[in-house]
Amino acid sequence: MNYAQILLIAALLVWTLVRRMAGQPVQSTRMVLVPIGVTILGVSELGSGHLPVADVLLLSVQAALSIGLGLARGASLQVFLRDGVAWCRYRRLTLGLWVATIGVRVVFAVVAGAFRSGGAASGMPSLLIGLGVGLLAETAIVLFRVTSNELPMAPDGRAGRADRRQTIL
Repeated sequence: MNYAQILLIAALLVWTLVRRMAGQPVQSTRMVLVPIGVTILGVSELGSGHLPVADVLLLSVQAALSIGLGLARGASLQVFLRDGVAWCRYRRLTLGLWVATIGVRVVFAVVAGAFRSGGAASGMPSLLIGLGVGLLAETAIVLFRVTSNELPMAPDGRAGRADRRQTIL
């Protein structure tokens, strides 16, 4: 993992945190496509070779924890109606859950180093996969909360009017 990749991921994370702390309209396609893209990028970074069993195990456990923390973050978000469409905003608890997510990532980097894994469980692929599946889980909970309360979503690209509903993907 080089410094440019680390800075890119850090910038993506900071951008997501800042936008969601300020609040943003719920736009299903944008909220789903970015995490899917990050996850696919992480999987593609694994390559087509055989992964050691330790890497597969560590990646699986890390992905499961990322999903669990993503679900918790999605439940902790504030979902509200603004300008006739659903909006979401991070709370302090959500930021605490992000700190826990980063802590899990650090622990797994140390554990993967102790196992002397091939790098997939401690490098860029695991970081991207963990980030992507965690954000997907968070998005799933937000979209479930919005649709179960029958709140109108903003069309992708800009906040829309209340009379325009958007389907999920």
